[in-house]
This record gives sequence, C-alpha cells and structure tokens, in this order.
Amino acid sequence: MLRIAHTTLRRPTRIALFIGALLLPRAAASQQQGAGIRQDALRVFLDCHSRQCDSEYFRTEIGFVNWVRDRTLAQVHLIITTDRTGGGGSVFTLDFVGLQDLEARDDTLSLTTLTTETESEILQRLTRVMAAGLARYSTLIGQVGSFDISASQREVGPTERLVGAGQVEDPWNFWVFEAGADLDLEGEETERRRQIGGSFDARRTTDVWKIELEADADFRRNVQKLDDGEEIVDDRTDWSVGLLTAYALGERWSLGGLAGASASTRRNQEFGWDAAAAVEYSFLPYEQAPRRSLTARYDFGVQYFDWVEETIYFQTAELRPQHELQFQLFQRQPWGETRIALEGRQFLHDLDKWNVSLSTDVEVRIVRGLSLEIRGDLALIEDQLFISAEGLTLEEILQGRFERPTDYSYELSVGLSFEFGSIYNNVVNNRFDRRR
Repeated sequence: MLRIAHTTLRRPTRIALFIGALLLPRAAASQQQGAGIRQDALRVFLDCHSRQCDSEYFRTEIGFVNWVRDRTLAQVHLIITTDRTGGGGSVFTLDFVGLQDLEARDDTLSLTTLTTETESEILQRLTRVMAAGLARYSTLIGQVGSFDISASQREVGPTERLVGAGQVEDPWNFWVFEAGADLDLEGEETERRRQIGGSFDARRTTDVWKIELEADADFRRNVQKLDDGEEIVDDRTDWSVGLLTAYALGERWSLGGLAGASASTRRNQEFGWDAAAAVEYSFLPYEQAPRRSLTARYDFGVQYFDWVEETIYFQTAELRPQHELQFQLFQRQPWGETRIALEGRQFLHDLDKWNVSLSTDVEVRIVRGLSLEIRGDLALIEDQLFISAEGLTLEEILQGRFERPTDYSYELSVGLSFEFGSIYNNVVNNRFDRRR
C-alpha cells in the first residue's frame, strides 16, 4: 500500500457576506481562482473514463498539481485504462505522457484490485498510485514542496501478474461466479407491465486458458385495456446461453470454441442453438490491449433454428452452416479515443444470405478546447431467415413485437464540443450538488 504525504501553502482564511458576494461576483471569482491555482505546480490533464474515475476526489486528495482542462496546456497527460482480471477484479494501467518541457519522459504504473474491495478502497488505492507517479514529475520540474512516499506492497507489471494454476493454492481453481435477478412492475388504470429477468456468469481465466459462460433471461408481459373493455396482451420471451473457450497459442494467436442456445419472440425463434470454432490474430501484442488493440477473428460453425411460425422460405426448422469474419480496432491516445468494429457473416447453404455491419465510436481533439465525436452503426442485412410467412398485423407493427423485413439499418450521431475559459479546475465546491 502506498502512503503519500505532501506539503502545500496554507490558504488564507476569508470571511465574505452573501450580499457582498452578489454585488462583487468578479472579485469573489478572482479570490476563488487564486486559492485554487498553485503557483509553478505541475499541470496535469486527466484522461479517464472508468467508473472509478472520480475527478473531484482526485482534485481534492492530490493537492500538489494544477488540473487543466486542455491537454495542449498540460505538462503531463495522464491516461487511465482498465481491464478485467480472471478473479473478477480490475487492472488499472496509468500511462503518464510527458508534454512540453517533459517531452519524451513517459512512465507507466499499474494497480490490481480484488472483487472483495469496496469502491471507496479502490478509489483510495488508485489515488495513491496516481500521486506517486505525479510526484516524480513534480520533482523533475523543481516544484517547491516535499513528497514522502513509501510502499509496503510493490505494484507489479503486467507480465508479473500472470498466475498459473500450479503457482497458488485456490480451492475454486480460478473459477468466479456471479448471479442476479430482477422484477419490474409498472401500472396505471389502462395499462400494466411486468418484467422478470435474471443472469448468471461463470468464468475462469489463466495465462493459457479463458472460459466464460453467460446466461440471460427476460420475460415481459404488457397488458393494455381498450375503451370497450377489451384487453390486449403482449407476451415476449428472450433468453440466451453462451459459452466461450479460448486457448493462447502465443503472443498474437489464439484458438477458440463457441456454443450457445437461445429463444426470441421478436425473431420468431422458439429455440435455437449454435456452435463454432474460431481463430484470432492480434496485430499488436495482447499485453497492449488496455491502450491499443487490433484483432482479426474468423469463425466457422453451424446454427439450428426452430421457428414459431413458418418462415417466408417455407421452413419450420433448419440447420445451416455459416462463417464470420470480424476486425476490431481500439486505441486511446493523447489525441482521443477510437473504437471501430467491422463484421461480416454469411450462410453457406445460400451465399446470398449475408450480413455486414460497421460500428464506430470516435472522439478526436481537433484543436485547443475543440473535440469531435462520431458514433454510428451501419448494417447491410440479407440474412433474415426468421421472417414469418403470415406477415404482421397493424397491431403487431405498432407494438414492435416482431422484427420487420429490411435491407439495412443505421444509427449516426455527430457532435462538436468546445470549452473555453479558465484552464484550471482545481477547486471543488460540493454545495447544491445535483448528483446527491
């Protein structure tokens, strides 16, 4: 556990009347800013999107730096990424990127947490590791102050965290289980809804094997009462079970097997199962995945369908071979974040039955304070084997009970965000906090 102590200048005590604050907002703002900005302190830009990234907590606890909103004005760009461990915990990777007078002085620290730790404990430990890394850079720029850092437990690197089955005594043999259930009831005079759901996860992860079992179920009933007293009942069932087994062949290659079963009212599916063999290649070493990854995967297998209603292809049940190819790119860099996935599937009994989809999530910092965000999904669809031959009634269309025939689907979101004003954000003021 890291312990960090630092000394800073004591803030002068100020007493201000409420009326005076209203009459002199400019002076009050100037006083607050002056108290928050630390003269000649290290300027840090935080880039973190994890649930444990509480920026207000960091600004409160790490008081020897200046937190800035624009990376072009920072001396250190701190990028925090997370990855899941086999035991259900998390691995935080902290990349310190030196900028301006600290150019090319990069550093990396890591923190491994356990499932038994509370969010408060994780946040405290993460803050200590951040402070340890930032203290080094503060010393490099000659910041006035002292930093007393001691460690009773050494943080290890990614390769040292790999644990084999023969290295520890584990009565669970690296298995981790998670189960959950929920009940949702809503109602009014003319309408009532009921939804019951559940989930179960089991996973085992070692340096060679990865096994994941996921099960989800959702049962919904929606009852609407018409003016004449008639009730329209809409029952929907959706459940799925999936099994993934992966074996590490080396630094870049992996073999896998996939199997599953499912049912879906919306897709006219009474029951179905699938099985496939897969091979994956990583263009970058897997150990770089928290910051950047580019992978290609090929699946080959079969799918079985038992339809509720006869389909437009005059089938009530069918077993079809298919294959799938997918590329996935992820990277978080100082200039922004990118997630792109390209997938293509095809049934082999009829090569005209295929599906290609592209999904993107891109955030780019263009210039100082200006960012571009693009999120989108595009799919070309020619493999809807489940379409019922009976067609849909107007009522079923309005309720969205079944998927309708289509050749494509899309979703697009483009936005610009621009921030200007004071570059510092050290001050934390929790009065009238809307999050509580």
